[in-house]
Amino acid sequence: MDETDHSGRRSVVYRLLEQYCTQNGLRLTAGDPYGHAGLVEGPSGKRWFFKGTHFDLNSLGASEIADDKAYAAKFLKAAGIGVPDTCFVFAADIRKSGDLPPDLLEFIKTGSFPVFVKPNIGQEGQGVTRADSRRELLPVLQNLAETNEHLLVQKEVRGTELRVIVLDGDVLCAMERHAPAVTGDGRNRISELIAAKVKIDPADSRIASHLTRQGLTLESVPEAGSAISLMPIANLSVGGTARIVTDGLSQEVRSTATLSAISLGLRYAGVDLILPDGSPPMVLEVNAAPGLSKLYRQGEREAALVENVYTSVFLAAFG
Repeated sequence: MDETDHSGRRSVVYRLLEQYCTQNGLRLTAGDPYGHAGLVEGPSGKRWFFKGTHFDLNSLGASEIADDKAYAAKFLKAAGIGVPDTCFVFAADIRKSGDLPPDLLEFIKTGSFPVFVKPNIGQEGQGVTRADSRRELLPVLQNLAETNEHLLVQKEVRGTELRVIVLDGDVLCAMERHAPAVTGDGRNRISELIAAKVKIDPADSRIASHLTRQGLTLESVPEAGSAISLMPIANLSVGGTARIVTDGLSQEVRSTATLSAISLGLRYAGVDLILPDGSPPMVLEVNAAPGLSKLYRQGEREAALVENVYTSVFLAAFG
């Protein structure tokens, strides 16, 4: 995962690792000018390589399973962990027939829309798109089938979204994630309000679709004080925000997060959960190399938390 600060500085994780190595007598060598990868060497000559936020904590096999959402969901479900109802789709079937495959037709008959369509392999909410009807679903699948081999169609689960960072069975931190939004001022169009928020890409087609569902367009001028949701997903990478909730995390959520990591053979993981009202937590996906750079830049408290998390990670990886 790329943790690069696009202003030209080295990545957040590299800069924190640089401080850690200096303080602990380790030698750090960057693999490129931006710190996307590198090598850590101990006094005895022991060497550890890293790339992005991938450290020598998780085995290759476990990381690959976690990155494959369908496999991960299968093994999580086998461990008794709740996951959303999902249908696996071969992109080749969509490209070849130009229609919905029979198993997907059966899947959408058993439940109501909306559904979410996502690449089976991917991070940071890339490509995740909502469809509210069968008519919307096919073009979404056709679009994603152009650049992905396997897709997932997942029934919507409504509730509070969390990301929980787990290391060796312990919860390091938890954050409640909220979808990107703007607040109307009664004067500016939504497009202008978006332009003022540097974390949101106004060219993302999902924004226009999400506004349409609310009876709005990019040219609409919302009333002063009205909150306008911009996306159906809450990833920080698309402009979402996070609130630290570690201290108030229930034991049920802690147990679900740690069991999810253990079930997939991961020492270090970011577990994305949703808390439906009145129901047990459900796991949306598990990331074997969670990125924290967006959280780091959100504020001083968040930056301090990220520094503490990475200190624990570095100690586990190089201690």
